[in-house]
Amino acid sequence: MIEWMQTHRKWLVITIWVATIAFIGAGFVGWGQFQLSHKEGTVAEVQDTPVTIKDWQDAYNQVFNAYNQQFGGHLDKATAQRLGLKKIALQQAIQEAILRQFAKDLGLYVTDKEVADKILEVFKTKKNYEMYLRNAGIKPADFEKSLRKKLLVEKLLALLHIKPTNTEIITVGSALYNADDLEIKVLKKSDIAVNLSEKEIKDYWQKHKNEFLSKKKYKIAVIEIPLQINVNDETLKKFYEKNKLNYKNNQGVIIPFEKAKNLVKIDYAKEKLFKKAVLAYKDLKSNKGNYQIVTISSSDNTLLPQNKLESLKKEGILKPFVYKNKYIIAKLLEEIKPEPLPFEKAKPFVIEKLLSIKANQKLVELSKKEYKIFKGKDIGFVTKYDALKIKELKPVQAVEFLQNVFVSQKPNYFVLIPKDNPEISVLYRIKEQKLLDKKEFEKNKENVIQLTDGLVNMELLNDLINTLSQTYKIKIYVK
Repeated sequence: MIEWMQTHRKWLVITIWVATIAFIGAGFVGWGQFQLSHKEGTVAEVQDTPVTIKDWQDAYNQVFNAYNQQFGGHLDKATAQRLGLKKIALQQAIQEAILRQFAKDLGLYVTDKEVADKILEVFKTKKNYEMYLRNAGIKPADFEKSLRKKLLVEKLLALLHIKPTNTEIITVGSALYNADDLEIKVLKKSDIAVNLSEKEIKDYWQKHKNEFLSKKKYKIAVIEIPLQINVNDETLKKFYEKNKLNYKNNQGVIIPFEKAKNLVKIDYAKEKLFKKAVLAYKDLKSNKGNYQIVTISSSDNTLLPQNKLESLKKEGILKPFVYKNKYIIAKLLEEIKPEPLPFEKAKPFVIEKLLSIKANQKLVELSKKEYKIFKGKDIGFVTKYDALKIKELKPVQAVEFLQNVFVSQKPNYFVLIPKDNPEISVLYRIKEQKLLDKKEFEKNKENVIQLTDGLVNMELLNDLINTLSQTYKIKIYVK
């Protein structure tokens, strides 16, 4: 469903699963301003079918949860707002109301028994149903009202559903499983010799020196307090006994004192020197104390780990933390912007860039020269899904190659992989074509039938909604 929504977000997604009816996932959101003329709790009307705030909320939850899956479960409300999910949900709620209105015009309705049967089908027992409502905080009347609306749409869609013809199934199968008999040859950029003169390197640097910059640097004031303190074994043993649960191996077994002694000593020093570190932090915050000024680059982690440098950039000062057996307190004094590197320092990077550019040019020139006359390997018939059959390429390269070949209008050409900064060029020649690979088609026939069924009925549904949208009087009361 996610892929469908990404491509066809303007179309209606109708689902009957009861979980989408509940207030789950997105929570409540602010629904905007209403016109004074609207009926209480109604955000839109299609003829005499209202779209309630509850309908909109249900649609929003459904859309939010689908997009949330796309985001790996990390979609927040701010991102949802930027994506315009409220608007998409309102459109979806209105589209469903259009279908409910059409169903009523056809004389369709949902009986109490049909509602009860669906509840029993999903929840199995009355006890499970009541527990679900209790946990979700939903009243039975509200749940069953929403369910009745969904069932009415489901009944309409079942009535309108058409089965795809064999011709339509074959057409979709041909688009998915057409096959080419390919002859290929792989040219590698690494095999191409490129020579650079000192003048070429310097001229390129002169024209592009702003591309070769020093790293961003930071001038910081820092105080370091080594975790070193004079302490006898007896004191350390007492500290260990008090905190021994902190010293376990990978199997969760407590490490004996003698083996944990060095760790214990560091932790003891950390505790005893914490007050000193806090006082040093207060001094540094007021530009006092015994600090040193150092300059570090954005990738330098000798003094600060990367996450702490990021915090320093945001906060301006770091509270005491332990790094490499020291308390570190740091304050940002100045951000030093990147500057163009002098030629000698930039030279290795210029050479690398220029070699790649010239090799790319030669790879393209060689490909254009050879693709019409090359003698390569016949890999036989392949579909766009047969990447693993091309042993001359890595799987990811084979996938990219086949994707390009099956959308190309050229029976004999070349494909650069990757496209932007190619490492290889694959020369190809299509020797023969099959409009339908029957073996692959038969193996995946059920999937093709389902896909064709969905495409045919989705197009029908889209046309119906567009037609009804022009026929019915639709009022929207929310901005």
